[in-house]
Amino acid sequence: MCAFLIIDYADSLFRLSGGTLAGLFRAEHAPRLIGGPVVLAVVFFLIWNYWQGENWARISVLVWSFLLAAEELSNIVEHNGSLTAVMNHPLSFLKFAVAAFLLYWLNTRPLRSWFRHASATAADLIADRLAGKLCTAVERVGDTDGEGWKLIFEHDAELALACPWRIVLDDNLAFASTSAPDASNAEDEIRRLVQNLRVKAVRVTLRTSDLFVTFEMGLELQTWSGAPKTHPSKAKLWKYADPVLTVVADSAGLKSQSIAAAGASGPEVNG
Repeated sequence: MCAFLIIDYADSLFRLSGGTLAGLFRAEHAPRLIGGPVVLAVVFFLIWNYWQGENWARISVLVWSFLLAAEELSNIVEHNGSLTAVMNHPLSFLKFAVAAFLLYWLNTRPLRSWFRHASATAADLIADRLAGKLCTAVERVGDTDGEGWKLIFEHDAELALACPWRIVLDDNLAFASTSAPDASNAEDEIRRLVQNLRVKAVRVTLRTSDLFVTFEMGLELQTWSGAPKTHPSKAKLWKYADPVLTVVADSAGLKSQSIAAAGASGPEVNG
């Protein structure tokens, strides 16, 4: 943004002067020569506060990005939807690309939390990591505590379910783990429902740790607190893991105040 600001200011001076130094210092240009640095100082102040994580500065950058993107989109529409008009001016195209990126990036949950000086909750972390991933496989697994289920996603992400869960399609029950005694038929049914579908959204309820994973086609996977009747002492409800983040939900629930952002070493976040 600083680079764009300096380039635009230099370009405005060049146009003002007509390409000559003498033309720049004419008397009629004095207001712009004096006002330009003042405007630069104000915008640099805004960018500095944006760099420091002030949310009001983030909102200002979003407004700037929206106006810039809208201007370039209007230019594209005027040329019958052709990108040639924008791409013929590399600087304008680059600004348009940066504006579009900022409109998306600054509205992601981790970024909103950071600018609000709040630690990302487990729900924020999981939603950011799992949303958009494709479910590639479904497995029924067993451990010392009994049987459970595992949904495998692309990029080495996994969701292990040890608590009761179900799949709802258009407010109708499509599958329930508590009523699936036949393992092979159950796996086939779940694969038919969710395999090769992408995750659209993820929600985790505080304290109870209930997990809601919304897929394409209107499907939603829902868990609820409580261990299976055959293993009433089981504390772990579900576990999400990928190469960067591991989140374990237990019967005590998730407390957002105690959740820290994941580091590169792949910490485990417990509730």
